[in-house]
Amino acid sequence: MFQELKPADYQPVLPSDLRYGIGFVGCGNIVLRSQMPAYKRAGYRVVACCDMMVEKARNIAANFDSPLVTPNVEELVAHPEVDIVDLAVHAHQRLPLVEQIAAAGKHIFSQKPLAPSLQEAERIVDICRDAGVTLMVNQQARWAPPHRALRLLAERGVLGHVYAVTHIYRAYQDYGWYAEHEDFNIVDHGIHYIDLSRYFTGHTPLRVKATTTMTPGQNAVSPMIYTILLEYEPAHEVMSTLHFNNIVSAPALYDHHWYLDGTHGSALLSNPMGEATLSVSFKDSPEQAQTFEIAGTWGYEGFAGSMGEMLRAMEEGREPACSGRDNLDSIRMAVAAVESSNTGESVELRG
Repeated sequence: MFQELKPADYQPVLPSDLRYGIGFVGCGNIVLRSQMPAYKRAGYRVVACCDMMVEKARNIAANFDSPLVTPNVEELVAHPEVDIVDLAVHAHQRLPLVEQIAAAGKHIFSQKPLAPSLQEAERIVDICRDAGVTLMVNQQARWAPPHRALRLLAERGVLGHVYAVTHIYRAYQDYGWYAEHEDFNIVDHGIHYIDLSRYFTGHTPLRVKATTTMTPGQNAVSPMIYTILLEYEPAHEVMSTLHFNNIVSAPALYDHHWYLDGTHGSALLSNPMGEATLSVSFKDSPEQAQTFEIAGTWGYEGFAGSMGEMLRAMEEGREPACSGRDNLDSIRMAVAAVESSNTGESVELRG
């Protein structure tokens, strides 16, 4: 039996060096509801807030120690205390802003997805490399304690050789911006789980096969259901299946699970976005299952942990985990899934 799973083992390590100044470009809902509360609680140093709707910038700035408030990106990047720009605008708006920010020598922490296309994402990575600035993508799910706890089991070999990763998510987002945005379900929301498949397996697949469907009466312009199959090098002896039904009309049957199956046992992560539990069962004692309540949340540790990784990487002079270069593989997978669903064919990943 697996004896213990301690919070210190899976909660992200936050930085002790808080000297780097952070400037927000874009002060919408993701910043207001998630990043601002996490950064404030973690003690991160926010020194500037920029949004074309100045009142939104003021709402964020009010939570920190007198940061600059401006509608002008030029003014923000000229601020001598801004070291990192937290780029929290929509993906299709990022490329020209990255050019401007990188030219000013500021490091960039971008929301996901990095860009609406692989070509734009590659261009962003090249711009930052040529300017000598650090680029990290906020795939904050990697720093959420439930996901870190599940990966810990795989890393420690507790489950043996992990040969199957399965994701099942049932929810409803057939409204507002989600419904209006083309391929939102895969490229914008789904990239969380596509990226996590790499996080859990340690591998990027050879090819992607995806199926989707429209449903009667849906508002969304693109399918809100997908099943994605990921095929890896034969030597890796693993497969991943990702299923997301984002138009479930019966809230009582919403659900969210990850399964990892290995040669020694299996793990089930339930409700990773809320009060998560992690259950483990082993083949040598199949009648038993251990269940652990996971301490920490996606909402705080996820967002504080991802920016914390950026700060620690800068302090230590290294490339951050989930760098722009690394994140290109997750974008390739998402774009390939859209192509596969459109053509009905498996898509080879090209990198």
